Amino acid sequence: MIKKYIIKTCAILFMTVSGNQLLAMEYPLPPPSNRLIGEVQMAKAHFGDNTASVSSRYNLGLNSIVAANPGTTEYTLNSRNLIIPTAFILPPMPYKGMIINLPEMRLYYYPENGDKVITYPIGIGKIGNTIPIQNTTITRKKLNPSWIPGADARKYNEMQGVNLPRVLPPGPDNPLGHYAIYLNIPSFLLHSTVAPESIGRRASFGCIRMNETDIQELFPIIQAGTHVEIINMPNKVGWQGDKLYLEAHPLLDEHDKGMDTNLDDIVAAINSQLPKDNNVLIDWQFVAHLAGEPDGVPHEIGMKVKS
Repeated sequence: MIKKYIIKTCAILFMTVSGNQLLAMEYPLPPPSNRLIGEVQMAKAHFGDNTASVSSRYNLGLNSIVAANPGTTEYTLNSRNLIIPTAFILPPMPYKGMIINLPEMRLYYYPENGDKVITYPIGIGKIGNTIPIQNTTITRKKLNPSWIPGADARKYNEMQGVNLPRVLPPGPDNPLGHYAIYLNIPSFLLHSTVAPESIGRRASFGCIRMNETDIQELFPIIQAGTHVEIINMPNKVGWQGDKLYLEAHPLLDEHDKGMDTNLDDIVAAINSQLPKDNNVLIDWQFVAHLAGEPDGVPHEIGMKVKS
């Protein structure tokens, strides 16, 4: 089956930091009828590269590189020729505040009174430790935070033979790193991480992990009171001109109800985007393929046809 991408074959699209670490992806907001931002890239892996180094170079999570490149794992690349999924369909909700899409492992931030969107890869909680899927707000932010380990973290560390103190002060061993952004959900926050390889993984005890350079950039511009929507949206559908795109991600394990239910959800998402005259040609066979083999890349699945 031929996959349909928006592709840009090039080197790095964004300014670099410290040689190869990228700044956040920042895009102008698309016109109201469009939802697609960015472009998929094709790139060659460097000698000695692994999945983590490629993910870091393009400021993506491990999940993005793994899903977009069949045969690649979290540790090894299957090919030197790689799909770099730096195109995204914006979630179908107002361009306001912050949106955290858990199955995508990606955060979208819309600066107040701005005309842009900034997006970052994230790490999320392990199965059983997922942050609640709800609307909330940012309450405060803290430089060099202390960490109060929760019960799950204590139990895990005890199994490794480590007894955590009641409060872990700032320092190199503090898993919160240098930046913490607190939510109006007790025990859950956004923070930097001393384990950058956990970005794009289910590795935390519930908190949202961010690359140090990403949260360093977000920290001064985010404010208390910012609206935050935490969503479970593995399938996003949106227009780019007269073409309709689908971006399908693997389901969260604890919310996986099977392929048939997922396909029903995708069909409902597509139907919600169709114009009243429904004069759109949809490749339903390709849609079914993406439901079974989600790769996190926006694919063209339909187009408006003239009557």
